[in-house]
Amino acid sequence: MRTACEEFSRWQASGIAEDAVIRINVSPVQLVADGFVQSVADTIAEFGLDGKSVCLEITESVVVQDIETTRITLAGLKDVGVRIAIDDFGTGYSVLTHLKSLPVDTLKIDKGFVLDLGTNPEDLAIVRAIIALAEAFNLELVAEGVESPTAAMTLLQHGCHRAQGFLLSRPIPSDAMAELFAKRVIPVDFSVPSRN
Repeated sequence: MRTACEEFSRWQASGIAEDAVIRINVSPVQLVADGFVQSVADTIAEFGLDGKSVCLEITESVVVQDIETTRITLAGLKDVGVRIAIDDFGTGYSVLTHLKSLPVDTLKIDKGFVLDLGTNPEDLAIVRAIIALAEAFNLELVAEGVESPTAAMTLLQHGCHRAQGFLLSRPIPSDAMAELFAKRVIPVDFSVPSRN
């Protein structure tokens, strides 16, 4: 977390990534560790970050392992001002019963439902249900694993306007990321290859 926040702070200080949100995965151990909330608060303060520009991602399965501890930790993180995302959403639906009482900002649709969009009607049904759920709870929505123009266009047509995946970019080193931030655009070819 410190490394990510330090790098992000440098980008912002150089005038890039000003409106961006850095997303950091949180492990199950971190989520229940004593002092985790204070550690997050100290880290964002150390690097002068606005909490709203930091989003901590927690996998759906981790959220319900110890729901009471998770609820307390998430409430503390919200007090610090960071954003919270539930990663891999839809893989178990185990968090559904708690969704209305958890202080989360974002649902990330699991890539298993995204990879075959456009060819698998069952995946589309699940994705549409998650989109409707996010809208009902006024949550941001991000699709993971977007690798094809067909999947991207299907998501856009059904109301999911944020994505991550190889169609947009493969993992890149920090200097290449800084260049992308400076350009403020990622060129993406959304044309679907012809099947002739």
